[in-house]
Amino acid sequence: MSETRRRPGGRSADVRERVRQATLDLLGEVGYEHLQLTEVAARSGVNKTTVYRRWPAKPQLVADLLTDLADEQVPTPDTGTLAGDLEAMLVQVTTVLELPPVRAVLRAVLTLADDDPEVDQLRRTFWDRQLDDAAVVVVRGRERGELAPDTDPRLFLERVFGPVYFRILVAGRGFSRTELATLSRTVR
Repeated sequence: MSETRRRPGGRSADVRERVRQATLDLLGEVGYEHLQLTEVAARSGVNKTTVYRRWPAKPQLVADLLTDLADEQVPTPDTGTLAGDLEAMLVQVTTVLELPPVRAVLRAVLTLADDDPEVDQLRRTFWDRQLDDAAVVVVRGRERGELAPDTDPRLFLERVFGPVYFRILVAGRGFSRTELATLSRTVR
């Protein structure tokens, strides 16, 4: 009877983390447009065939990276109040947007999506998932009577987070913690 050898469970996670860190570093150094998967492989110490097998093209790699960052750094809070949940989310999103590589990717995606259907589809999928995940905050707010029963989660969240993305990505300015707290209380 032959025994099947399994790869250690940590190898896959280690590869993802090394590629992720190399991608973040390179995005900060050269930006999205000049990012090359071969350079990501070299920087991460991961064989380029492994990189290309998991991420066949740059848009998939970067979309995966942004999704991982969002999942890790912007978890959906449950503070017991809508204002508390929104403030926690606004602080988390602002913290992620202050990372130069993340800003570089988002700015590039905004300009490239009009010319590249694949980038456009990845952008739409990413934002749909983020807004769907965050919708629970709005649903809980409706259930607690903090929002009207017919409040549309997506429109509400776009109204909350739109100013943050505008100020950081377009205007090039950040928010103070006080401003984020004020924003979280005034968007109803």
